[in-house]
Amino acid sequence: MENTMELQQIVYSVLKTQISFGVYRFGEQLPTMDEACRLFGVSIKTIRAAYQQLQQDGLIKISKNIGARVTSDYSSEDIRQNVREFFSCRRRSLIDLNHSTWLLLSEAQLTAFKKASGRLLEELEQLARSQNILSPYSMIRFFQMIYGSLHNDLLMRLVWQVSMFFLVPFLSIPENLKGLKPEYNPMLHRIDLCRKKDWDSLSAAIDAYEAQVSSALCLFYDNLGASSAPECQEAFQWSSYKKASQRCYSLCMEILSGISWGLYPAGAMLPSMNKMAEEKQVSVITIRRTLSLLGSIGVTKTVNGIGTYILPLGKVADNCDFTRPIVRKRLLDYVQSLQAFALTCRRITEITVSRLDDAGREQFKERLLLLRRRNRCELAPYGILELILHTAPQQAVRTVYASLFQQLLWGYAIRNMRGTPEAQNGYYLPHLDALLAYLEQADASGFAAKLECLLHSEVTFAAEQLVRVGIQEASGVLY
Repeated sequence: MENTMELQQIVYSVLKTQISFGVYRFGEQLPTMDEACRLFGVSIKTIRAAYQQLQQDGLIKISKNIGARVTSDYSSEDIRQNVREFFSCRRRSLIDLNHSTWLLLSEAQLTAFKKASGRLLEELEQLARSQNILSPYSMIRFFQMIYGSLHNDLLMRLVWQVSMFFLVPFLSIPENLKGLKPEYNPMLHRIDLCRKKDWDSLSAAIDAYEAQVSSALCLFYDNLGASSAPECQEAFQWSSYKKASQRCYSLCMEILSGISWGLYPAGAMLPSMNKMAEEKQVSVITIRRTLSLLGSIGVTKTVNGIGTYILPLGKVADNCDFTRPIVRKRLLDYVQSLQAFALTCRRITEITVSRLDDAGREQFKERLLLLRRRNRCELAPYGILELILHTAPQQAVRTVYASLFQQLLWGYAIRNMRGTPEAQNGYYLPHLDALLAYLEQADASGFAAKLECLLHSEVTFAAEQLVRVGIQEASGVLY
C-alpha cells in the first residue's frame, strides 16, 4: 500500500478532518507517531510527513517532549459548521459508496472469515474487547486483520481507501456511533459465528451491520438537511496501483487491450518508438520501458533495426520472463484482481443484469456472440466484466471495477497456458453458451452464479500456474 506522498495526503486529510470535527480539541494530543502507524496501518515515514504538513498549516505543534498537540481552537458552532460542510459536499458519493460497500466487500469478508486461523480470531476478539482505542481506528484495524487472511493487496487497498473516505469521518461523530450500538458487539458476534462455522448466520450478520450503517447514514443526512448539498460534489476515487499515475503501465494496458480485441494481430508491427512517443505525448524513454515490459510478459518481441512485433498466442507463455520482479508483480496483480472480481461479481452482476432492458441484454448477448464468432471464448468472463463496469448502477462499483479490470490485462501469458486456441475454445464454449441461455431467459440470478463459478475457476487456474512457475505468493489466493 505504501506510496508515501499519496498516503501522506490521505492521512493528513483524515486527521485534519478529525481536528475540525472536534475529535481532537485545542491543547489535546494526537496519537504518537508510533501509535498512528498502528492505527492507520502505514509507515512512520508517511505519518511523520502528514504530521509535519499539519504543523505547517498551523493545526498542531510538534515538540520532542510533549508530542503533537492541537493548536486549532474550534468553537462548538465551528465544529457543527465543519461537519455540515464536509458531509454536504460528499452526500451523493457517500450514499452511493455505502450501497457499493455491501456489494463489493460483504462476500469477501465472509470468505476471509472462513480462511481465518484460530490465532487470528483470538487477536480479533482482543481488539473487539479493547476500550482504549477510538472506534474508527478500531474498525480499520479489524478490517485490516480479517481481510488480510485473503492475502490480496488490491482488496486491502480498497478496504483502506473506503475506510479513510467514509467510515473514519462518519464514525468520528459521536451521534453516529450511538446509532450503531446494538445489544451485542457486532465484531464479537461475527467472531463467535465464525468459530461455530455458522456461515449462513455470519453472512446475515455482515449484511445486517451494513444495513445498520446505511440506516445511520440516511438518518444523519436527514438531520443534516437537504438544502445543504452543494452542486459540486467530491467523488470517491480509487486506484488499484500503489501510485495513481504510472504512464508506462497505462500504455502497456492500451496495447494489451488492442491485442485482445484484434487491433494488433499476431505478426503485426507496432509503430516506431519515436512515432509512439509523439502519438502518446510521452518521452521515448517511457515508450522504451513500455516495450520492455511487453516483451518481458511475452506479448511482443523487439528485433534491432526492424522493430517490435506481436507474438502469436501460442508463444506468449514461452516468452514470458517469470524471473523479472516487475513481471512477477504484475502477474500477482492479475490473479488478485481476478480474485476480487470472483468475490464481488455475483451480487453486482445480478443487480446489474436484472435492471437491463431488452437493449441492454442484447448488448451482453452481442458481446458473447462476437467472442464465439472470433473463436475467443476464453475472453467471455472478461467481456462481461467490461460491460458491467460500464452499466453497474453504483458509481463506486464502476470506479472500482474499472481499476480492477485494467489488471486483468497482465494475465495474457497465464490465460494462454490452457493449451492451444482450439483447446481453450473447447473448454470455454459450454460456459459461454450457458451464459447466453441465462440471458435469453432473463435469468439474472443464474447468469450471475455462472459468472461467479467461472471466475473462481479462473482464480484457481491462474494461481496454480503462477505457483508452478515459481511465484509462490500466488498460493495465498487459493481457497
